[in-house]
Amino acid sequence: MKAIYSFSTYLLLIMCLIACRSNEPKKDLSFESKEVYEETIIASHQAFLKKEKERIVSFMDSLGLEFNNTGTGLRYAVLKDSNGDSFKTGDVAVVRYQLKSIEGKLLYETRVELAHEFAVDFDEVETGLHEAIKYLKVGEEAIVILPAHLGHGITGDQAAIPAQTTLVYYLTVVGKK
Repeated sequence: MKAIYSFSTYLLLIMCLIACRSNEPKKDLSFESKEVYEETIIASHQAFLKKEKERIVSFMDSLGLEFNNTGTGLRYAVLKDSNGDSFKTGDVAVVRYQLKSIEGKLLYETRVELAHEFAVDFDEVETGLHEAIKYLKVGEEAIVILPAHLGHGITGDQAAIPAQTTLVYYLTVVGKK
């Protein structure tokens, strides 16, 4: 009986391996040299960045708001001003948000009764969110646009955020701890 079970398991494994093989021919991505390869990669990244910038500008134009542009590419517009406290490294920010792709797809949001807390420059949230919170004050509401390199980059978050996604935070700064 044990021999039949082992043989059946082995046969099933072989069938799975055969079924998983692809019949598509592999694409040859050979390059003349390392320099040509690097130039191709750089040109590809430049094209992506140009297209992403065009999408961001179009999105901002569609809202008709005045956005601040930081040196990193982060853009933000304060919708509701406040005289509340500002943030520095180590402060704990308490926020509520909706996080959408620039195309408008809802990716994440906080529940109304729960806020999200993170230590500025320490916790594992998007680099762009750490940067943005330093421009905002407790009580403010803002729209924050994170280019892909300030969000989850070329990998996404392996859950709701796809690779190379421009993110838009609809952010309310609830408090500071």
